[in-house]
Amino acid sequence: MQGKCCTEYNVVANRTCDYESTLNRSKVLILVIDNDEDNLELTSKLISYYGFQVMTATNSLKALEIFKQYQPAMVVSELMLPDVDGIGFATCVRAGANETPIIALTSLPSHLFYEQTLRAGFNAYIEKPFEFETLEHVLTRCLKLLPSLS
Repeated sequence: MQGKCCTEYNVVANRTCDYESTLNRSKVLILVIDNDEDNLELTSKLISYYGFQVMTATNSLKALEIFKQYQPAMVVSELMLPDVDGIGFATCVRAGANETPIIALTSLPSHLFYEQTLRAGFNAYIEKPFEFETLEHVLTRCLKLLPSLS
């Protein structure tokens, strides 16, 4: 798949999604993975504010447990994680032929890591620091990737 860069949002996405969704956000569970407690709290509060349900993990191993047990609709993950990094997490998820949208939310520059995230199966890339609206925009767009909306 070819990548698409949405520069006005500082977002890189490899799939196109519609901007509107009629899906009830309160029924959508999003798993947020970040080993930095402050970033994890901020991101999870933002996503909750946008109306989604949120579960959190501070490392990939715990995230994989949560992912298998609760089957979240989307994942927002830092790339730099202890144990298995975010790319390794996505690779594990994709190894099971799972199409759950995965969004990188990281301080690592996209010009250095975009290709790796694309190959690992990420659907979008947001660089920190980011505008809060950017996260909501990407989440809303990626709702269209969910099977129930196809």
